[in-house]
Amino acid sequence: MAFTVIQKGFAASVQDLGRTGYQRFGMIVGGVMDPPSAKLANWLVANPSSTAVIEYSFMGPTVLFTEDTLFAITGAECRPKLDNRAVGIGRPLLAREGQILSIGGLASGSRGYFAVAGGIDTDPWFNSRSTYERAKQGGFKGRPLMEQDRLPVGRPSSLAAGVMDDPVPEDGWFFSLRRSYQGVQTIRVTLDTLWPRFSAESRNKFLRSAYRVTASSDRMGYRLEGENLSLEHPLELYSEAVTNGSIQVPRSGQPIILLTDHQSTGGYPRIAQVAAVDLPLLSQLPPGSVLNFKKITVLQAEQLFLKQAERLELLQKRVTRKLESLRAGRH
Repeated sequence: MAFTVIQKGFAASVQDLGRTGYQRFGMIVGGVMDPPSAKLANWLVANPSSTAVIEYSFMGPTVLFTEDTLFAITGAECRPKLDNRAVGIGRPLLAREGQILSIGGLASGSRGYFAVAGGIDTDPWFNSRSTYERAKQGGFKGRPLMEQDRLPVGRPSSLAAGVMDDPVPEDGWFFSLRRSYQGVQTIRVTLDTLWPRFSAESRNKFLRSAYRVTASSDRMGYRLEGENLSLEHPLELYSEAVTNGSIQVPRSGQPIILLTDHQSTGGYPRIAQVAAVDLPLLSQLPPGSVLNFKKITVLQAEQLFLKQAERLELLQKRVTRKLESLRAGRH
């Protein structure tokens, strides 16, 4: 099975949940920017959570299905069309051989996910199909998608195959993560060990002022614009390990939030760490978005993350029950 890219969209690439276990060797984890949305797309087509999907930004690709395919779209709001007929997001959809899906522009949020039953079946590289663009490895030929790329698709699960027997009924149901990207967004952070080395004025500014996401932001990190931050006294640092959500302050004084494709180490002082629970929301904020930071404890961050994991587990069960009811209704 396969499908062909007709229009590449913007920054569309093959991604999964990342290449874990190799950062100590200088290799990035990478993977999808918004894991909950990618997982939901996979669940809707009866794939395991870690199955490879297509991630895109601001403009989704247009694809030609060369086989009957069960697919789903999640993440940022959009108005996709299948053969010029509007279809929804957040639900499984059946495309027949020869049909064309046009995802189009994103209305709210900045990253979307396109999953197909069986997953994108490119060759894994170090146990992941995620595209590592700077190394030109992983994904599809180690690069973003281009027109006329023909992407291989794996074998659908038995549950997906059962759902594909007939067109999925369009009775208005869908699944959503229920997020809003409007207005000023509050991003919760825990304080870094270097927090006391910043001036009292900078610490106050960091927690009480707003910052804007600049246009020079990407999968590697968000560059922010706002109040300048500085250390109390100059400090020479060795490069240290950094992670998704580390907030660095370079000499310019303007914070940088490291994201999925961040380098493995960094030498700029870190003022705080974005709580893992807020990283998916952060990844959806387009340039121009305004955010502020709220201090929480490490224990609170852990509890919030566990609650999010529990909600996602419940959502997965609800999606699976719906798919099983669809299959049961046809046999």
